[in-house]
Amino acid sequence: MKPCFGYIRVSTVRQGDGASLEAQKDAITGFASQNNIEIVEWYEERETAAKAGRPLFDAMMTRLKRGDAEGLIMHKIDRSSRNYADWARLDEVSQLGVKIHFAADSLDFDSRGGRLLADIQMALAADYSRNLSLEVKKGLYGRLKQGIYPYRAPLGYLDTGGGNLKAIDPIKGPLVRTLFELYGSGEYSITSLTAEMQRRGLKGYGERLVVRRNVDAILNNPFYCGKMKGGGNLYDGKHEPLITTGQFRRIAEVKADRVQKRATKHRLLFRRLLRCVNCQRLLTGERQKTHIYYRCHTADCQQRTAREDALEEQFLRAFQHVQICSKDKETIANHVQAWLVDTGRKDMQKSLQLRLADTKTRQDRLTDLLVDGAIEKPDYDVRKQNYDFELKQLREELAAIEKQRTDQEDVVQLIEFATNLSRLYSATPKPKKRAMIKNCFETVCVVDGVLAATPASWLVELKSVGAASKPDQTPMTSNVFAALGNSEVRSLQAIDKQSGSAGLDTRER
Repeated sequence: MKPCFGYIRVSTVRQGDGASLEAQKDAITGFASQNNIEIVEWYEERETAAKAGRPLFDAMMTRLKRGDAEGLIMHKIDRSSRNYADWARLDEVSQLGVKIHFAADSLDFDSRGGRLLADIQMALAADYSRNLSLEVKKGLYGRLKQGIYPYRAPLGYLDTGGGNLKAIDPIKGPLVRTLFELYGSGEYSITSLTAEMQRRGLKGYGERLVVRRNVDAILNNPFYCGKMKGGGNLYDGKHEPLITTGQFRRIAEVKADRVQKRATKHRLLFRRLLRCVNCQRLLTGERQKTHIYYRCHTADCQQRTAREDALEEQFLRAFQHVQICSKDKETIANHVQAWLVDTGRKDMQKSLQLRLADTKTRQDRLTDLLVDGAIEKPDYDVRKQNYDFELKQLREELAAIEKQRTDQEDVVQLIEFATNLSRLYSATPKPKKRAMIKNCFETVCVVDGVLAATPASWLVELKSVGAASKPDQTPMTSNVFAALGNSEVRSLQAIDKQSGSAGLDTRER
């Protein structure tokens, strides 16, 4: 009896649980018995044949080349291969003298006519596979256009069945949102963020703690802000986003910044916050023995270095200077509330609507440039994606204005926060101190070791109301409205509240 290998295959692991493999095996066994062939070893594979690279098939081909068997029996041609690379390998071993048999196809692989018929059937099998791939992609892209994500739910979401929207995981979803917030603060590298999320218990698909590549994939996935990737395009999703488009764009900015300058060895309080008054370059922090110094690295700059502890004392005095007086709180709160009701919300909406219309116009013009051949397709794709993100962010801001609570309590909390800036700054940890500086000062320069800080517009406007002889006639802009909706300012207010409940003396100095 001629020793041969038997090869049976299904495309997926799930199909392997059905009757197909047994049916193939029975057909091959019957063929071997009729033709006096001995099956010396079986190869049972659960892999698609549309592409080369099946592990068991490759191992079997290697052994056939080595002469470990005289022949090979497979059920049908489409079970052997649906790609021309593997078909060529079968031809190669055939020319070495290995007999190729197909149990369900009565053809002689060694004859000219039989080989021609086999090649035709192989072409049909390959075409079927390609067409099936196209139909699957068509279905997937159709789902994406409908706003439905057809793939496995990203970490932080749950699958709810085919054709349904992904739902936020009540356990992992909040942790993923925290992951974005922490990285967006600029205080974490991906490595340190991974360690922090492991400490907080964020787990991946296999219920194992997340690793660095998981965190990096999350930060790069626009699904979390309501966008879906597919075929090189972005689609608007109908699922509930975990973060805003603005937060996602902030993540991209932080990552780009870290590519330019990796995190330093020491955690510096004023890293990338201070500028030289002469050349406007960012000051670099360096630890020398027991102190940290900030200095300008421009070659011919004559500005002296500034010590971190001395700068922190100056920041404390700067916060004392920009915070509003306790006696003016009620006057300011009443004026802000009245302004919001009459003008503020409408002004902000009008401004955003104008920006939205302008962005749409620029996006339409971009399409015209592509049609006219003025720009290349890759450049068009990048710029269109940026416009898509910008439009989504503007729509989110408009929706937030319509939904945002601007009652008396919101205004009072903001005024209370602005009244206690210096005491809050002295009591809060480093990351929140940085957030306070970013949100309470427009620019921060250093002149020969002396701080020169410009207060934020919203603080200037609030103080001007308190100092005015006729507060109700003091003009205001949308800066105060933006401060009311600023998530970082709200989180700082929460710290202020916690500090107050812990016994912090919030009386003005």
